[in-house]
Amino acid sequence: MKPLPPNADLIVIGGGVIGQSVAWHYARAGYGRVLLLERGMPAAQASSQAAALLTRLRESAELMAFTRRTDAAIDELEAELGEPLDRRRSGQLHVAASETAADRLQQLASLAARTGEPWEWLGASAAQRLAPWLAADAIRQALLLPAESWIDPYRLAMAYGRAARGHGARLQPGVEVTALQVERERVVGVETTRGAVAAGCVVDASGVWAGLLAGPYGGSLPFAAVRSQYWITASATPKFPLTMPVVLLPDLGLYARPELGALLFGVRESRSAVFDARTLPHDIEGFDTGDGWPALAGIAPALARLSPTLIEVGIRHHVSGLSTYTPDGRYVLGALPGLDGLLVASGCCGSGVAASGGIGQALAELAAGRTPFVDLAAFAPARFGSIDRFSPDWLSRCGAARAGKRGG
Repeated sequence: MKPLPPNADLIVIGGGVIGQSVAWHYARAGYGRVLLLERGMPAAQASSQAAALLTRLRESAELMAFTRRTDAAIDELEAELGEPLDRRRSGQLHVAASETAADRLQQLASLAARTGEPWEWLGASAAQRLAPWLAADAIRQALLLPAESWIDPYRLAMAYGRAARGHGARLQPGVEVTALQVERERVVGVETTRGAVAAGCVVDASGVWAGLLAGPYGGSLPFAAVRSQYWITASATPKFPLTMPVVLLPDLGLYARPELGALLFGVRESRSAVFDARTLPHDIEGFDTGDGWPALAGIAPALARLSPTLIEVGIRHHVSGLSTYTPDGRYVLGALPGLDGLLVASGCCGSGVAASGGIGQALAELAAGRTPFVDLAAFAPARFGSIDRFSPDWLSRCGAARAGKRGG
């Protein structure tokens, strides 16, 4: 293995979709020399397990700027790499079975109109034609957002990385960052399993483990590791066409998209499992997050009315992983007070893939001393003040944010 360089202008810790996006944006802009360090293999943790809905429509201008930037970044990556990334721009279909959910759809339509996103009301029959696994007689109202899309998250993450290398960035798997080098309250480099590397700036994009390196210096990031899970049906059927839109059922807290002829679907838990990041293994593949099946069992009667097909086909796979959630549903982006030279990019609340392009650009600009294209004040790591991120109360608050999530 080639020796690590003695220094870099930017060191990125973590080779997931966020870290590789930061590396690409920084190298592409010509800001300086980039070294990305990943202790395992790139995009092998949360990024590869994501459902990867590229939902553009968001309730704040900042979040929409992030997701729209991701949309544009995919176009740019395809041009740079000379190959399609197979983004599925099949739209998003929101289906209400109750008056409460119908009111929520009205709010979404108003938001789409205000932000310039295309939208369309559909009748029950038209909605069922797009998603044949739904029962038309259970549909009270349906809203189509035709510009929405989804993508293979691993493919997107690796595209960021390949494009970053094309601009001179070095992405090094199999190297663990063991400590920060700190001088006079400033991070000046990192210690690794293959020696020390000096840096002008360090970005911690290490997912559920982000912030652990800053802990000895008083840094405490306001998020927790929360279980995210989805299921994949047992059999392929023409009722799950690859061309169908992503479907969201707010009455059930359920989202679904096609997956190789079957259906991938996730369900919001009423009480999400939360974990202390200090106790997590270095590799979460195969990590036991507990029994997630009660979330599915709890909605089974209502699901049977909305989709008898989904009940009948059975389940082949259950996929459970970890995401980073904050109590207010906002990301954790920017500098930690009292520790210059370190930036963090985490707390993505289950939408890291959708926001990856925007987060990557904003953090690259910040690392280079530029003004980010999005105001990051709402995402400041210190916005909650002094916290104990590992206390039962804090973990519970972060889990409640996951349980209350409404969007994709």
